[in-house]
Amino acid sequence: MFNAHSQLLATSASRSVAAVRVKNVCAPVSFYFGYWFSHWRA
Repeated sequence: MFNAHSQLLATSASRSVAAVRVKNVCAPVSFYFGYWFSHWRA
C-alpha cells in the first residue's frame, strides 16, 4: 500500500518536473519566434 502510494507520488512529481522543464524551454523559444515574426512582418 505504502509502496504504491510513494510510486504514485514519484510519478506525479516527475511529471511536474518535466512540465516545468518543457515550460522553461518553450518560453524563450516562443518569445524568440514571436519577436522574429513581428519583425519579419514589419
